[in-house]
Amino acid sequence: MGAEARQDAVLAAARTVNRRLQQKLGCHDIGGDRKTPTWRARQEGAKYLAAGAFLALRNVAAQEDEVTWTEQEALEHLATLSVLARWIEQCSVERAT
Repeated sequence: MGAEARQDAVLAAARTVNRRLQQKLGCHDIGGDRKTPTWRARQEGAKYLAAGAFLALRNVAAQEDEVTWTEQEALEHLATLSVLARWIEQCSVERAT
């Protein structure tokens, strides 16, 4: 896989994850027992992973003419986006009252 294909793959994955997140959340709050340390840890972790992935992966892939990611780096970036996508699918959403 060439450098351009790796960049395109990471950008496509990031855009797909971002689109799914926006579809799933809309203007709603994430559900769950917000009083537990586990819920707060997962919420914070997902928030920071998403922010980091979009800043460091999606934005770089979208803004640079050509990135110099190796095949291994591109696979790791795709794996990061895959974890984020899984968390999005596993979360539940409730309407704010």
